[in-house]
Parts: sequence; structure tokens; C-alpha cells
Amino acid sequence: MCNRNDIVRKVSHDTRHDEPALTMPTTTTSTTCTTSTPAPADTIGVPRSDDPRVERTRAAVIEAASDLLVADGPAAITHANVAQAANVSRTTVYNHWPTREDLLRAAIDSLGRVTPDERELIGPIRADLGTLCEHLVVDLLDDQRAPMIANMMERALHDPTIVTVRNEFLERFEAAFRVAVDRAIERGELRGDVDVRRSIASIVGSFLFARFMSSDGFERSYANAVLDDFVRVNAPR
Repeated sequence: MCNRNDIVRKVSHDTRHDEPALTMPTTTTSTTCTTSTPAPADTIGVPRSDDPRVERTRAAVIEAASDLLVADGPAAITHANVAQAANVSRTTVYNHWPTREDLLRAAIDSLGRVTPDERELIGPIRADLGTLCEHLVVDLLDDQRAPMIANMMERALHDPTIVTVRNEFLERFEAAFRVAVDRAIERGELRGDVDVRRSIASIVGSFLFARFMSSDGFERSYANAVLDDFVRVNAPR
């Protein structure tokens, strides 16, 4: 006689949230012992993305992660912390975001699009610079988000996970900035020898200095002046 435990396998699931339970398919038996066909390995434990309860779970986790990021900085973004804040299990968080990098990346993305679509960079260059820097300017003007930026810069000195995610965003920003500069050079708005990385350092460094080090503070008018100066200094002679 076959023991039912020999032919039934169940996948554990989180009962603290309304995400649907996940079970392996089973078969019933009469007089002959049969076995069920196992699910593909890459589907075991993976929530259905088309279930509204799964979407609610994801939204709750992302909201909790973004709140932690703003309030306590990137060091607070761990599976355990986010699970507790969202009132779900760590297993649920791992199912959706297997690594801490995934979780931190998702939290940052949820706060707004850091890098604009290159299709938006249609000129003139001064308008493109405003588009590229708008997200950073808004964050630096915000008394809650500005400390998060300072926190992330400090933590990046010690935390490889933060370094990885930070570098990903910087690479995307640099690529978009390069597109804007190259197109401006083609239109004759900028000199052909503009150094993209030094230009980013000059603009972003000026913003950060004004926000975190200068007694004058950081204002939108200051950001506009920095961008105006970039265009003027790098215009063809």
C-alpha cells in the first residue's frame, strides 16, 4: 500500500498576508500507486504575477521599502526589515526580490524615475540638462530625501551592495548625459571636446556642495545658474 506522503509534495507558503498558497499538483489513487508530475524547477515557489493578491503583496513590500529608505537610509533595506515593515514573511520578500540589490534597486525606482528616457532628450541642450537633473534637484530640495542622498554617499564607503546599486544608476545617468551632449555637439551647441564625466562631476558636485556644505543653501535658482554656466562655458568659440 502506498503512503500518501510518498506522492504528495507541498510548497510552504506565508500565512501572514493574503498572497495565495502555492501547492504542487497531486493525483489521486485507487488500487494503483501513481506519482504526480513535478512542476518545472523554475516555477516552484514563484508567485503568480497575474493574481491581484500577489500584486497587493508586491505593492505593500515596495511601499515599506521606500519608506524605510527615506526614513533610515539604504542600510535599512534588508529582507528582514522590509518583511517586518510590510507584515509579510522574509520568504515572501525573497520570492519577489532574491537579493538585497534587487530590493534596494526596487525601492529607489519606486521614488521616481532617476534617469529620463533618451527619447526625451531632443534639445536644446539647456532643456536637456534640466530634464536630466530634475529628479536630483527635487530630491535635494526635499528635507526628507536630501538626507537620504547624504546617507547613501556615506554608506557607499562601507557597503558593497549600495556601491553596486549606486554604480548602476550612475552608469545609466552617464549614458543619458552622453547622449544629450553628443546631440548638442552635432547641433553646434557645444564644443566637440566636452568631457562627459568631468561635466557630470562639475554639475552634480556643485549641487551637493550647495546643499550639504554651503551656508547659502541650495535653491532651484542656484541649480539653474549652474546649468546656464555649463552651457555658456562649453559653447563653441
